[in-house]
Amino acid sequence: MIGFFTTTQSGLADRLMADLADRLLAEGRPVLGMVRAEMPVDAPNQGMCEMYLRLLPEGRIHGITQDLGPGAEGCTLDAGALEEAVMAVGQGLEGAQPETLVLFNKFGKQEAEGRGCRDLIAEAVARGHRVLISAPPQTRAEFLAFAGDYATELPPEPGALAAFAFANL
Repeated sequence: MIGFFTTTQSGLADRLMADLADRLLAEGRPVLGMVRAEMPVDAPNQGMCEMYLRLLPEGRIHGITQDLGPGAEGCTLDAGALEEAVMAVGQGLEGAQPETLVLFNKFGKQEAEGRGCRDLIAEAVARGHRVLISAPPQTRAEFLAFAGDYATELPPEPGALAAFAFANL
């Protein structure tokens, strides 16, 4: 089963997922995946648009943006760096306990186009793990087409996400 939620409030999905991951880890619950991380203090391009993922359960911070150089106005996802994060989580999935909840920060453009975490989400479900993910409005239709009957919509509220996370624990 895949629990998902959609929100239009900027940053809310990231905070909800990170807070849930923190709670699960603090309580010693089995969790695996990736959530959005704050920019590290020692990040090379402070003030620029950079994206970082926190890989669970170990908490390693992994950057996923390309350095476009001086004068760049936008930020660009480094698809190779995202694939490295996916591979790291996939290695953890190999020996994960059946009750392990798998968290993914979002079903974004990469997943909508058949890349990114898409195959790993399917693998986690095939192995019997529950998955929790945010589906932004921009890629919600593609997520629903991908997840089909496995998808269960949750309200974007801490209590609802925790209830899903603790349902089988």
